[in-house]
Amino acid sequence: MANFYENRVVIEVKGYEIYFTRFSDSILSDHFKEATDDLKYVLDGFHISENQIVEGGGGLSSITQNLRDRLYEKGWNKINIKSEQRVRDRVLSSESHEIDHYKEFEKGNIGLEIEWNNKDPFFDRDLENFRKLHQLGELTLGIIITRGETLQKELLNVFHRFLISLRPEKIEEISEHISLSVKDQAIIKNMLTDTDVNTYMAIARKIYTSKFGSTTTHMDKLHLRINRGVGNPCPLIMIGIGKDRLT
Repeated sequence: MANFYENRVVIEVKGYEIYFTRFSDSILSDHFKEATDDLKYVLDGFHISENQIVEGGGGLSSITQNLRDRLYEKGWNKINIKSEQRVRDRVLSSESHEIDHYKEFEKGNIGLEIEWNNKDPFFDRDLENFRKLHQLGELTLGIIITRGETLQKELLNVFHRFLISLRPEKIEEISEHISLSVKDQAIIKNMLTDTDVNTYMAIARKIYTSKFGSTTTHMDKLHLRINRGVGNPCPLIMIGIGKDRLT
């Protein structure tokens, strides 16, 4: 049995896969109307162009910056919360908790992290951070925005469409648009010598695996951690960007 569920009426914005844990849907809808409105504003106005996918892909890409700017506009700012464990006047331990987007509301505080395309252990960091701040009473619930399942699958087709439109004959033509490692360039260069009709799909798959492979942050990897209990007992909202947000 999964430790998460859907509730499509809480955040009504098309093109996203949204999941909840530990009654976070009720917490949001019953006690955080302003936060709900903020999320709807941020998500409704957010789109991704296929050019951004092809020419970007990194954790600090224009895609991430677009989301961050919309959150900053609504007052979801970066914060660093420091905690200490003391016995009398002695500090036994101290810890720093940084969250990229954090906002205080009348009935509590909410933290949000964007994991567009990092290595998937970043999910462990985020969830553990949420857990600790929730335990300290500094966080009512946490939110993570990442790539949804439908978008993850569609990215392969994005690269394929790009290659079909470009019709490259040399690796340099691809490298003008996509940053590739020396190793990947050598592999793709050899692939371009093959005139088989499936060549472009094979190259697209190579680029896709290199840029957005299974060890990067996307919804399936986040679900695995939630089902293992990572981050409990902090209520969580998982927002997956779906393929319908592509333009």
